[in-house]
Amino acid sequence: MKSASPDHTSDELEKDRQYVTALARGLQILRCFNHERPELTTQEIVKLTGLPQPTVWRLCYTLSKEGFIICVGDNNRMALGLPALGLGYAALVRQNLPKVALPYMQTLTERHRVGMSLAVRDGVDMLYIQRTHGDFMYMNDPVGARRPFHLAPTGWACFAGYDSDARSEVLAALQRHDHTAAALTERQLAQAADEYAKTGFVTSIGVIHQHLNSVAVPIRSSRSATVYGLSASGLASDWPLARLQAVGAELVSLAQQLAVAAD
Repeated sequence: MKSASPDHTSDELEKDRQYVTALARGLQILRCFNHERPELTTQEIVKLTGLPQPTVWRLCYTLSKEGFIICVGDNNRMALGLPALGLGYAALVRQNLPKVALPYMQTLTERHRVGMSLAVRDGVDMLYIQRTHGDFMYMNDPVGARRPFHLAPTGWACFAGYDSDARSEVLAALQRHDHTAAALTERQLAQAADEYAKTGFVTSIGVIHQHLNSVAVPIRSSRSATVYGLSASGLASDWPLARLQAVGAELVSLAQQLAVAAD
């Protein structure tokens, strides 16, 4: 059932008497909009959420009255309104890690011409909270963009840095999201965890894009259980595995420095 939270089953939520289903469904609609899908119709939202069309109509109407959704273009297409942007910036401002990490990421980008990503898990996605752009323009997504957890190098790094309970929770969420790909995903994540145990970093060779190779490390907050992923990515022709591993050693050292700034 698509309307459940990515980290919790429908049965778990139904037993939670404090859980407000209508609010959760409204938030689920807001999550449908992202960098790749800035505009949507109600039919597209129905498909993405699995919610009944009348429910989507009512929720979108309410969100539009509050300014969180606006009508744009033809065919009754909708987009996020400025109040949603305000919430996003309010969340980002309190994050210390992106601000502290940026100059280090810029230095690595300038020295190696790689794109750097700092991300944190949100459901079954990795959400970018800081970015610097290298030479591979196709994947130069901005802050706020998302990539699927099971494909993103930062997702693999986070999985490697999680404890056993968090790993089980993520695998269950990915299983509910797409059970057909669960077996392959679990193998890839297990391999990433093994690589991390041996080297302190994970590598992704042509996974997120055939011409893109990446290396990533987890950053575990010294004050909370939050784990972030930090990755460096470049053209596969310029960044074979051996060269990535050298950058990986730099990322391991940087992750240790940044852990004290993580919330």
